Amino acid sequence: MLLGDILRQNAMKLPRKTALVFKDTRLSYRELNERVNRLANALLAIGVKPGDRVAVLADNCSQYLEVYFATAKGGMVIVPINSSLDAEGITYIVNDSGASTIVFGENYRDTISSLRPGLESVEHYIAIGEVVGAESYEKLLSGYPAGEPEVAISEDDTVWLLYTSGTTGAPKGVMLNHKSQIVDSANTILTCFPINRSDIHLVILPLFHIGSLWHMRCHFYMGNTTVLMDARDPGLVLEAIEREKVTTMCFVPPMMVPIVTHPDINRYDLSSIRIMIYSGAPLPEGLQRQMNRIFSGIIIQTFALTEGGPAIIMPPLMEGPWQEVKRAGSCGKEVLNVEVRLVNDEGKDCVPGEVGEILARGDNIMKGYWNMPEATARTLEGGYLHTGDLATRDKEGYYYITGRKKDTITSAGKPVYSPEVENVISLHPAISEVAVIGVPDKELGERVVAIAVLKAGEKATAGEIINWGEGKLDDYKVPGSVDFVDRLPKTPSGKVLKNILRGGYSK
Repeated sequence: MLLGDILRQNAMKLPRKTALVFKDTRLSYRELNERVNRLANALLAIGVKPGDRVAVLADNCSQYLEVYFATAKGGMVIVPINSSLDAEGITYIVNDSGASTIVFGENYRDTISSLRPGLESVEHYIAIGEVVGAESYEKLLSGYPAGEPEVAISEDDTVWLLYTSGTTGAPKGVMLNHKSQIVDSANTILTCFPINRSDIHLVILPLFHIGSLWHMRCHFYMGNTTVLMDARDPGLVLEAIEREKVTTMCFVPPMMVPIVTHPDINRYDLSSIRIMIYSGAPLPEGLQRQMNRIFSGIIIQTFALTEGGPAIIMPPLMEGPWQEVKRAGSCGKEVLNVEVRLVNDEGKDCVPGEVGEILARGDNIMKGYWNMPEATARTLEGGYLHTGDLATRDKEGYYYITGRKKDTITSAGKPVYSPEVENVISLHPAISEVAVIGVPDKELGERVVAIAVLKAGEKATAGEIINWGEGKLDDYKVPGSVDFVDRLPKTPSGKVLKNILRGGYSK
């Protein structure tokens, strides 16, 4: 089965059902499939060939989603671009991927105009809106038929080329094929995500992020309705949940802070939410308690990453009701059809309770990194994906994420895993958000530093926060200092940029 088959089959089985809601746009599966086919046929007609890369620079919108399916049906490869990147970052991705086409939002016209001389491979510029010097997206669609494009596609063909954030070097293009995405949908739904065709899914993560694509794809796979929006205004998110009676949503923990602290949150009916699923960052206990008070649905932690397709570890709901299988702090067990190993620094399998790196293999795993054979060989050494994430496993096979390998702090010769410290500090009543990093120290090697954001109207001193940690943490894990900031630097998807925080202490 191919990725485009999901939409084609739903158009036949559920032609009148609402597939997508974006602002005032509501498209049935038949309407969405026809628009996607028109775009795929248009791209083929203007000379975009199967295997060609099509870059996208746009905010969340219905057309962005259409490009995902149109490139899949045309045998092409979509290259979503992180919209927060600077000119150098955008240029790098377009040129590295060798994109022949770029689809861009009208509000990025000045960016694209300034970059044009340096975009070496781009032949076709398509604007979502009216932009001088670019093909109009809607006019392009209107000129081509709505029949299924006739293209020979293999399930091993690359369909998504997703670039990593590049916080520790040049961004790497992760190649995912059709097979990986179909397999990952089945793995996710069969293992953990008990969705049905009556569910209404809310997408607030940006569409260049694997988290948004993952759960949106699973809901399309099941024939659900997807509500697409931009999460920058928490009030609009709350309104959408109430208006559309949203039942499921995916999030990265930091992005929930402005939502749960919205001053008018009690005005909204949020009772329709039944499942909230997250990955990408730990959910501090303080934030989880706030969410539990506001939302009636269950909150599910998972372990997923772009290179994993993305699902690796999820709560095993097939073992019984969630309340019976849930382990506090656990992200579950390996999903169906995926093998997971936990190995120590010597490459040996860990015993229960020992911290090790997560390795995984399965048909959902990436093909490799685009144009990076050496990095691919290192990351897929021995046939396993080396994730760079650390965890422990209990005797019953449940995994507990301890943090990123690169974020481990070594203080007085002992490892400190920042999520554990962040979790404790997050429970302080004055703390809204906190990030913990290691700072070079002549005596300790690294000193534990907490960088905190206070809740509106709250006050606290560094000494109070340090005292809060004493007795709750081992002595060497207690922050040696606490700094207060107005906000933490984050990616558009909400991840805290700890490399930037560490950089502020290396000067």
